[in-house]
Amino acid sequence: MSPRPRTVLTVLLGAHVVNDFGSTVLPAFLPAVAEEFNLDYADLGLLSFAFVLLTGLLQPAAGNYADRAGRRRFMLVVGFTVGAGGFLAMAVAPTFWFIVAVSLLCGLGQAMYHPQATALIVNAYPERRGRALGIHGWGGSIGHFAAPAAVVLMVAWFGWRWAMAAVALPMLLAALVVRFRLAETQPSPAVTLRGSLTRPLIIAALAFGVVGTVGRSFLVFFVKMLVDEGWSNTSAGVLLTVILVGGAVSQPLGGWAYDRIGGVRVLQIAAVATIVLMGVFAVSSGALSLFAVGGIAFFEFSLFPVALAQASQLASAERTGAATGVVFGVSGVMTALAQPAVGALAEALNDIRLALVWQLPLAVLGLALAFYMKASDRRPVQPLPSHPVTG
Repeated sequence: MSPRPRTVLTVLLGAHVVNDFGSTVLPAFLPAVAEEFNLDYADLGLLSFAFVLLTGLLQPAAGNYADRAGRRRFMLVVGFTVGAGGFLAMAVAPTFWFIVAVSLLCGLGQAMYHPQATALIVNAYPERRGRALGIHGWGGSIGHFAAPAAVVLMVAWFGWRWAMAAVALPMLLAALVVRFRLAETQPSPAVTLRGSLTRPLIIAALAFGVVGTVGRSFLVFFVKMLVDEGWSNTSAGVLLTVILVGGAVSQPLGGWAYDRIGGVRVLQIAAVATIVLMGVFAVSSGALSLFAVGGIAFFEFSLFPVALAQASQLASAERTGAATGVVFGVSGVMTALAQPAVGALAEALNDIRLALVWQLPLAVLGLALAFYMKASDRRPVQPLPSHPVTG
């Protein structure tokens, strides 16, 4: 028999911990990798670009394939396995360019998760998708805030290579749990990616992508910024973990707000708050500037379940994977392009803080797109039937 909705949500909650832990570990590794290979901010921006590039480019195609073929569980298993392979390869990397090349595998693995997980959750909770995706977001929040502290401690105790290899182990375990606890959905061979690319979906993807890119840049360079300002790698990583704890509140809060006031309004609030907090960061230092970064992270994470729910609401049930892939794919591509630009600007200005503040026009653009968006049809989408679990 098909798993109960609660089972689907529980399994994917745990899988989300593992997935987003893997997506957030890179900032904590950057100081150690930079020291070993003598890298500057431009180099680190390039590495971040490679790490997330395929996540952005492949999510729409991965989601569409899973919709058409009914292989959502299969794609989740492949994603965790390939991502684990990427981290194991980076652990034995002889050169910086080898790390850049194999980090593409991590992005490839990340590309498989959100379209499939969103489709499975929306299928299980078609009328309470905001709340369910918010709970699912708890898993991502746990992964996000646990990653920096866990990684910097492992790096301090065992070195960055053994720490990198350790990140692969929970991914392999997640692949096994997903394989034997979830069922596949039925295929929808008539669904095409082009048919999923509606105007409202593209506008939503751009709006969420622009605002999310700004927040992601602050998090990517946060640990290295503090280390350059005299902090230890461990204390900077622990502080990033403290900041990311806010995501444990903001993700379910974002999902709750989506169900009550809609995704467009939540995005508008988050964009305004991000602009204000960037202004605070620009004119302050010390604890106040760190508080501003924490606020930016809070609102960025609040948008995760909102973006997923908004994408699913703008598509029919059989296109949920592709629609989610488009929204997260656009965000991933924007994030990938922004990181080397911010890194290069930091080197040119000799000031990473000023380079981060120069993203303010992006945040304003995100706010403009949020006001341009139209509220989507709130009618619930019918769930897809599922096949029984097979061995």
